[in-house]
Amino acid sequence: MSLRLSQLYIRCWQLLHLCMGIICWGASTTTNAQTPDSIALEVKFALNYLEKSQCALTIEGKEYAGEWPAYMQMHTRFVLLGTRHKYRDSNSFTTIGIHNLLAEMYLSDTALQEIRPMLLKAYPEICSYATDLEFNFWKKMSPNRDLQRGAEPQPVPLVRRPTQYKLNSRYINNAANVENDADDTASGNLAIWYHNRIFGTNDSLVSHRLFDAFLDENRKNRHWYNYLFNGLPNSSAYMTWLGKEAEFKRWNILKTIGHNQTFFLKSSICYPTPYQPYIPYGTNDLDAVVNANVLTYLAKKGELPQSRGRVGAKNFIEHQAKMQRWRRAATYYPNRYHFHYAVAKALAAGDSSLRPTAKIMLSHLVASQRDNGSFRSRRKVNHRDVVQSSAYALLAMLYFKEAGVDVPKEKIGLLVQFLSRQKQQEKDQIYWKGGVFFSGGTVVRNVLYFTSDAYTTALIALGLQKFLQLY
Repeated sequence: MSLRLSQLYIRCWQLLHLCMGIICWGASTTTNAQTPDSIALEVKFALNYLEKSQCALTIEGKEYAGEWPAYMQMHTRFVLLGTRHKYRDSNSFTTIGIHNLLAEMYLSDTALQEIRPMLLKAYPEICSYATDLEFNFWKKMSPNRDLQRGAEPQPVPLVRRPTQYKLNSRYINNAANVENDADDTASGNLAIWYHNRIFGTNDSLVSHRLFDAFLDENRKNRHWYNYLFNGLPNSSAYMTWLGKEAEFKRWNILKTIGHNQTFFLKSSICYPTPYQPYIPYGTNDLDAVVNANVLTYLAKKGELPQSRGRVGAKNFIEHQAKMQRWRRAATYYPNRYHFHYAVAKALAAGDSSLRPTAKIMLSHLVASQRDNGSFRSRRKVNHRDVVQSSAYALLAMLYFKEAGVDVPKEKIGLLVQFLSRQKQQEKDQIYWKGGVFFSGGTVVRNVLYFTSDAYTTALIALGLQKFLQLY
């Protein structure tokens, strides 16, 4: 009897605490004055939203159990891709990204038990994007149409493609059948690492040797985007695509331009082969955010010291920061503050060589913060994308703080207040409208976007949790 009374007392106390939190949260929303309890309640309600928005059932070719909604959309018309469209899309980046943010939250506070079922539901879906521990942005699916003239191979091979975004021509369908990449492979294996740590499993993880097999050194080709904007040829940094690129006997930029101008001809290195994994433009590339994500995974796994590419990656990232190439450092991430966020995460994961870069980036963050606490990207990136930019900036500063960099508290506090004012509330759920977290890269980096309310909400939820823990 006494045990039942004790349990009843605990339940009543929890209910009273929740009610008081809601009252404080409502008052803080009205007055814009935040308290630790009101911020903690925002985290709880954000987790409620993520729990409710996670897909429960698989509808083949439309959506998949364990994922969160994301959208692939055209900002404006572009050749071969059509005009403005917006379709739901299943991709590894969204589900892995949210999974890893939630896993980090849980490891920081294991009292957040509502996170565990979400991680378990997401994990099988994450693994569906892997081939021998290499991950791809899209899952293998049946083609939407015939992909070559004449007879099709039997059986017809599966290809990588968008889930619902209808691609019309053979060319663009074959170009969408992309190769596995270092970015998704690093993030996907980080999800496996988190899963092993939280649930006590021992699933295999990819070695640093895979990333070291694709370094920017002794190549017979070079991407035009890196040539124009990124400098550092033969950087020894990690390349994006885990496949063999086209090679020239003697490379020069004029040859690259010629092949890009004739991309629609089979003689061009840019021309995709039906049913074969495709590296865009037939040429591998360097992306500063991709390099930072690889460093994060290797640091977490404990293999960073063994990787040959770590020095080249560090030098490439530092070079981009010194040159203040905030909007050009990343090929596939058009939001300038994603660069800061990715580097800060790698530093906090254990790559101390990035500390000089962190100081450069923090100076840029302090200088570019607006009076209301927010950050904004360029006009071309989703009409300045204020919420997404602010979410990345918040986590960048908090990761820097976590790694021992002196970050002014008032700057972060002002940013937390701004993001709190941007939330959308539906009963006991809150979320933030999704901004651009990924793009098609190079010529379509400001045209072809991927957005997700769930991904943006997970970013901010982690930021709010870290703010409570660090200040």
